[in-house]
Amino acid sequence: MGIAAEPVHPSSTPAHTKKRKEGPPTGMGKISPAFKSFLAEAGPQDRREGIVVYRTPKASETPVRGNILEIRRRLAQVRARAATGQKKAEAELFEGVQKLGKRTVQGEAITFAGIGGKLLPIATVQVTAKMLPELAQRPDVVAIMPNQRVRLIRPRAIDYGRLGAQQTKDGITWGLKQLRIPEIWTKSKGKGVRVAVMDTGVHGEHPALAGRVKDFVLIDTVARRIETSAPFDASSHGTHVCGIIAGGKIDNKISIGVAPEADLLVGAVLIGDSTLQMLLAGIGWAVEKGANIISMSLGFDYYEPMFATIFEDLLDYGIIPVVAIGNENHGNSSSPGNAWNALSVGAVEKMPRGNLEVAAFSSGASLVFPGSEPNALVTKPDVVAPGVQILSCSPPVKRKSGTYDYSYMDGTSMATPYVAGVAALLMSAKPQTPARDIIEVIKTTAKHMSSPANRPDNRWGYGMVQPAEALKALG
Repeated sequence: MGIAAEPVHPSSTPAHTKKRKEGPPTGMGKISPAFKSFLAEAGPQDRREGIVVYRTPKASETPVRGNILEIRRRLAQVRARAATGQKKAEAELFEGVQKLGKRTVQGEAITFAGIGGKLLPIATVQVTAKMLPELAQRPDVVAIMPNQRVRLIRPRAIDYGRLGAQQTKDGITWGLKQLRIPEIWTKSKGKGVRVAVMDTGVHGEHPALAGRVKDFVLIDTVARRIETSAPFDASSHGTHVCGIIAGGKIDNKISIGVAPEADLLVGAVLIGDSTLQMLLAGIGWAVEKGANIISMSLGFDYYEPMFATIFEDLLDYGIIPVVAIGNENHGNSSSPGNAWNALSVGAVEKMPRGNLEVAAFSSGASLVFPGSEPNALVTKPDVVAPGVQILSCSPPVKRKSGTYDYSYMDGTSMATPYVAGVAALLMSAKPQTPARDIIEVIKTTAKHMSSPANRPDNRWGYGMVQPAEALKALG
């Protein structure tokens, strides 16, 4: 089930803003508009859990910018400096929150907990309607969001049919063939790039993923990290996504993964009643593990403009956030895929005559957010990729016709890992290229197959990704 985000002020005006980093908001501008619904039925003393993004010396003075080689050389130094600066900043914020709580809240003390790990300045804080604006006035607070529910962008269909004759003949899935991925494999298969997958987990014993899952963590409902040496999938979705990014072959017949030599870091964040704090704890874990790309086929109820502040931190670390735009049809979009600085992905399908069309379920919208300059105008998705009848690996499923450890799924959830895999190929082939430039070249070389003069639009975005052309453009 996809999630339709509620824009603050919707508009049908197609527009797009190129990547730019706006200054930190001040006062009430730091508060997510989603709090309006989150606190609608709350009394003056009723508490709700919020997410606070705060400022640290690491974030404001010494951001890590550049390519994966540069980041790896500096990572140990950055971790040490960030840990020291973040600990101090978090302690000061905690003290301020407790003082504020004593003035504005009756009864027990306000709870506060850091959830971003050592590198992302994010914490959970209990807030009331009265406390919220006072908290926003603190100079060390960058943004405040409600801890809303996060949901899987579920596949539109799952099929355990036979392996397709054409794909078996080709030795690759139709998506890999359409994107001409084998042309890139002569130069890069994603070696040395770490792709983090925030999803339902992964069936680590699947033969198509042998040697690819390098680390795994389960995030529980209070955002604690539970590490285990036996990766598992609470559904089948995460395994399918991982296979599209870095899988080998199904039954030794059909190649399924875009970047079969990339390393996977898997965060099981979509288990049970998942929340934003669980997702952010998983993202924090991925940053500490050295992720270069984070793939997210998920969404939540309300448009969350403040999520862009987190994506800015990721981009400053050289990490590309690739996010599904949703399965709620044209005119809708899913958060956080509709954040202005996310690399958001829609889905295309191959029609009976061989032509490509944007799938009917694939979301897309043009949104206007007054007062949010320079990023007030946003058109999503950014690009599209194959997302219908996508073959990949799954945990074993028993059917009347036999036991299957693969399946076909439809959705922007499937298109998203294709783009994450393409980014991994480009990063591996051109490790000197900064993450923001990788994103830009993926968009500018994409092929709009309907009316290229109007790109980006809210169906195709810039168009379908063209990995070979993107690599050529990088020189």
